[in-house]
Amino acid sequence: MKLLVMDIEGTLFEPGVQLPGTSLRSTIWQAIATTLGPEAVADEVRTHSKWESGDYSSYLEWMRATIEIHKKYGLTRSAFEALVAGVSYNPGLQSFMQTLDRDRYEVVLISGGFRELAARAQADFSIHHAFAACEYLFDPDGTLASFNLLPCDFRGKVDFIGLMLAEYGLTQSDWVFIGDGANDVPIASAAPLSIGFRPDPRLAAATDYSIDDFAELVDILKERE
Repeated sequence: MKLLVMDIEGTLFEPGVQLPGTSLRSTIWQAIATTLGPEAVADEVRTHSKWESGDYSSYLEWMRATIEIHKKYGLTRSAFEALVAGVSYNPGLQSFMQTLDRDRYEVVLISGGFRELAARAQADFSIHHAFAACEYLFDPDGTLASFNLLPCDFRGKVDFIGLMLAEYGLTQSDWVFIGDGANDVPIASAAPLSIGFRPDPRLAAATDYSIDDFAELVDILKERE
C-alpha cells in the first residue's frame, strides 16, 4: 500500500480566484475577499505582498492577518458556507476517485486552506485522513468568533506526511503527491513521485509529471506500479 497525498484547493477543486497582484491561486481564501468587497480585496492583496517580501515569520502569521480581514469586513457563516458549497471539482476527479484501488492507495488530503472544504471532499469520497490549515468557528448568530490553525502548508506539508507514513509503517518511498500551486513545491520535491495538476510553472519544474485531467493520473499510477 502507498499513500496518495492530494492537495485540495486548486487540485481537487477548481481554483476560482486569483486576485491581481497575487502569485498564488486559491479556491476559498481569495474568494472570501472578493465576497467581502473591494476594500477587503485591497487588504488581501497587501497580505500577499507582505508574504512575498518575507514580512511574516510563518504561514500561521499570514493566516492570522487574513483572518483579521475576514473579521473586519464581517464574514458570516452563511456567506462562508455558500462559498464552500459552491465550488466545483476539477475535471475527471470524481471518475478517478470512483475507480481508484483503495486497497492499494490510502488517500490523504493536505491543504493550506480550510477544514470545511476538506470535509466536503472527505464526505463525497470516503476519505479518512485530512489536514487543513484553518477551521472557522462561528457564534450562533453567524459571526466569526474564533479559529483553529495548523502549520500544514509550504514546508509544513512534508512534516504531516511524515506522521502518516509512520502511522502506516511505510517508508519514504511509499507515497505519491499531486498538487497545483507554488506552495506545493516543497512537498513535491520531497515526494518519490509527484504530479502537477495544471501546475503553476514553479511547481511544474519540481514535479515528475504534469496533467490537465485526472483521467491521465490513472495511466501514470499504473505505469509506476
